[in-house]
Amino acid sequence: MSRTAPRLFTIPASAPFLDTLADALLDGRLIEGFAPRADPLALASATVFLPTRRAGRLFAEALRKRAPSGVVLLPRIVPVGDVDEEALAFADSFVDPPEAVPAMTRRLALAHLIGRWRSLLRDDDGLMAVAAGPGAEIALADALAHLIDEMAAQQVPWDRLDVLVPGQHDLYWDMALSFLKIAREFWPAELAQLGRVDASVRRDNLIAAEAGRLAGGGHVGPVIAAGSTGSMPATARLLGTVARLPRGCVVLPGLDQVLDEASWSTLTGDDGGAPSHPQYGLALLMQQQMGISRDAVMALAAPAAHGREILLSEALRPVESTDAWASLGERLAPEAIERALADVSVIEADDAREEALAIAAALRESLERPEGNAALISPDRDLARRVAAELLRFGVRIDDTAGEPLSESVPGRFARLIVNVCDEALAPVPLVAFMRHSLARFGLDRKTLDAAADVLELMVLRGPRPAGGAQGLIAAVDAFGRKRLHHSDPRAAIDETARERAADLAARIADALAPLLALSKGEHPFAALVEAHCEAITRAWRPPEGDEETETGAGEGADAIALAELARAFEEMAEAASEASAMSLAHYAAALPLLLADRPVRPPMEPEARLRILGPLEARLVSVDRVVLAGLVEDTWPASVRTDPWLSRPMRAALGLEAPERRVGLSAHDFAQGCGARELILSRPRKLGGAPTVPSRFLQRLAAVCGDERWQAALMRGDRFRRLAALIDKDPPAPRLTRPAPAPRPELRPRKLSVTEIETWLRDPYTIYARHVLKLRPLDLLDEEPGAAERGTAIHDALGAFAQAFPEGLPESAEDRLLALGREAFAPLQAFPAEHALWWARFERLVGRYIAWERTRRPVLKRVHAEISGALVLAEGRFKLTGKADRIEQLSSGGLAIVDFKTGAVPSPKQVKTGLSPQLPLEAAMAAAGGFGDIPAEEAAALAYVHLGTRALKEGSAVLKEHTAAELASEARNQLEKLVLAFEDEARGYVSLHSPMFRGRFGDYDHLARVREWSTGPEDEA
Repeated sequence: MSRTAPRLFTIPASAPFLDTLADALLDGRLIEGFAPRADPLALASATVFLPTRRAGRLFAEALRKRAPSGVVLLPRIVPVGDVDEEALAFADSFVDPPEAVPAMTRRLALAHLIGRWRSLLRDDDGLMAVAAGPGAEIALADALAHLIDEMAAQQVPWDRLDVLVPGQHDLYWDMALSFLKIAREFWPAELAQLGRVDASVRRDNLIAAEAGRLAGGGHVGPVIAAGSTGSMPATARLLGTVARLPRGCVVLPGLDQVLDEASWSTLTGDDGGAPSHPQYGLALLMQQQMGISRDAVMALAAPAAHGREILLSEALRPVESTDAWASLGERLAPEAIERALADVSVIEADDAREEALAIAAALRESLERPEGNAALISPDRDLARRVAAELLRFGVRIDDTAGEPLSESVPGRFARLIVNVCDEALAPVPLVAFMRHSLARFGLDRKTLDAAADVLELMVLRGPRPAGGAQGLIAAVDAFGRKRLHHSDPRAAIDETARERAADLAARIADALAPLLALSKGEHPFAALVEAHCEAITRAWRPPEGDEETETGAGEGADAIALAELARAFEEMAEAASEASAMSLAHYAAALPLLLADRPVRPPMEPEARLRILGPLEARLVSVDRVVLAGLVEDTWPASVRTDPWLSRPMRAALGLEAPERRVGLSAHDFAQGCGARELILSRPRKLGGAPTVPSRFLQRLAAVCGDERWQAALMRGDRFRRLAALIDKDPPAPRLTRPAPAPRPELRPRKLSVTEIETWLRDPYTIYARHVLKLRPLDLLDEEPGAAERGTAIHDALGAFAQAFPEGLPESAEDRLLALGREAFAPLQAFPAEHALWWARFERLVGRYIAWERTRRPVLKRVHAEISGALVLAEGRFKLTGKADRIEQLSSGGLAIVDFKTGAVPSPKQVKTGLSPQLPLEAAMAAAGGFGDIPAEEAAALAYVHLGTRALKEGSAVLKEHTAAELASEARNQLEKLVLAFEDEARGYVSLHSPMFRGRFGDYDHLARVREWSTGPEDEA
């Protein structure tokens, strides 16, 4: 077929690309003599190349809308140039090249090679290991695969590595170079053994074959290639072929036709050109593949009236010609700049949260207009997800064309949870997340599962962690059934039926995870790990028998798509397992997120969607009324130039690879294309993660060209969206809260309290109200570390058991006997080796000091009573005081000594005297009234605290010199009588933090009392 002069068109950024392309195709403006609007059947003979499949679907929809009946014979629409798309549509034109090696096979094989190489590196040779496990090895394998594809696409032979001389670079780069020379031998041999080629090579071969077929006259119908900039060499060569076909043409997106010729010529100059310029790729394509000047390119539509293309051309001009800004007024009148900025708003948000909410408000506002539509364009996926979440506050869902990584989808998170739970030996936090996941069923209906999960969590997962593994979980459930719980413990209300359901759920969890738990130790073949993982997912996902739910149980839409993608991912992992290294379960858990993260889960396309989140590539082709370009800060847009872990910048240049700045140029082109919308909103956060940000260089250039006054006007328009965001989050004005003092009816008020609760009643009555009137009990935290309370309980139990065993005298080898009792008391803490080792060592040091104290004390004692419960009836029988004394001593001289052991802070005698720490005086009053069972009713002769410190054992009297223990006991009883009578008054409220011991203290119920809202400082809490 004879070749003709290249036929090129362009569509300005301000014109709707696909709509303009459809109209031009139908009207006969693209191919001379081809006007399908007059002959709809002729359209089927054409071929249209577009960048992606989604662009092809949208173009087909544009053609359908233009058909009189809504039905049209579509042309052959082929996606090309998208790395994620398989170009199998070309396969009918020639004998297929070898199949592409699966991406999973390549990743695992290269990661295995990197792991073997790393294992040979020796620290004593001064070399560093560049990977620290499968996660890092897979990341390095991905970077290596990208380099392989890059060298293949740019036709750089691997033999060129030999021009890089070792010793001319840093030690790290020499080490990387030595590995690359190994990889260049290993990977081609591996491909030959598999009979496969790299996917990028197959794609380029298919594109080259299609280009050859077209050049050889293999297609007689019209051929149009549109929307591509030819950033990949193979695609660029195809575009060059199409442009020269007698019935072919290329439609470029947003070619700058106003930049002066001198500046344009610098883009591809001999000095390397300007790869960071937005037009660099198009200039290179036209120079190398088309051999055509800009004058020969025809525009299919006139630029919009706002003339923003001219402003962007000036703002983004090459660095070498920015001195032309000094004469900007000669080329661009102030009125033209104002017209270009008239519908531009600039949002400078305080942080990412405010930016997302302001953008959501702007997108939501566009729906107020009939047929109004809008799009968010940003390379920041975190920001995109934030905006989508904020829109849900308005009940609006947005069509996100990028979707989400498989690892972050519902099924992907479920798969990750399962392996993490097994890797962490059923630790409470991941276990709770796992059993409450929407896909977890364990053969139970949802209502039964939720109820059993509630009980299991309360029984054994809150508080200290049970022993690891499935048997530890089952044993913890079994041990709970034999525990004696205080009636105030929230778990005391769990009945036998509920315990049985929790035990059944624990057994089902153990059964579901058994395949993976069996591999928890040592290293195993990757295939065994994948197989066990799949089996565990199947067992955990199993619905109850007779369940009429869908077979997948994952619902519809994105979750169902993610489920199918997850199944394909595991199939590929199983097929590629022979290429992977053996690894431990922990390493498998670390590698899994990376193995799933590169697989996007895209929801079904919604052609009629009015709000979209677009990727930069699709944003070139989709036209909307309002565009938000967001995340405009350096290192995001444009992204920071990433350092290749395998080649330094000088090494890349020596090999002839493209400069990393080429990516900046692509980002600049995406920015310029997005700026063509009728309404434009530019957004950036001033801070990210608490650190100040630098505005994007594109934003800075635009502000410099526009001038301060015009830019400030755009900022004022953007502030409107910030104000809307502030109004959305602004709470309605409310009167300042006052300190709560609830006053329940007398019959609801507690009639029985313990001696330790009396101090709480005095200091914070609200806690008594919450605990005894509202019947609220604070829950332990999940996987809570054992703290001072557990240590204190163990010490008290040991000392109490010792005193009960030897009430009238010390035995021989008293230290050994106390140590033996201590081992029994500390046994429950053996599940926490670190804490047990620390606290047991402290107890061992305490034993000698305690026995020495006992030996000085026992000669004046008749008998010792320990851990003994008592009660005292007050207010003519309307109130009962209860308590358990640590130690009551019957003195040989008569009277009692009340002793309390403290592992924490010790009340001062003044606090005891004022009645704010009345525990010992009340116990003395109880003893004087004969409230401690077999202990004769006697007055107390002494009240003492014994501080069991880590360095010393100190005894201190709780009685001031001017008082006696009996007087304190009598006074404490009288004061308690008055307190009981006072709170029998219905008007008396339970005040929050009446007399707290410590200012700024926050307790178990202070959030309920909303202390932080009614107090402005510590002085208000006293």
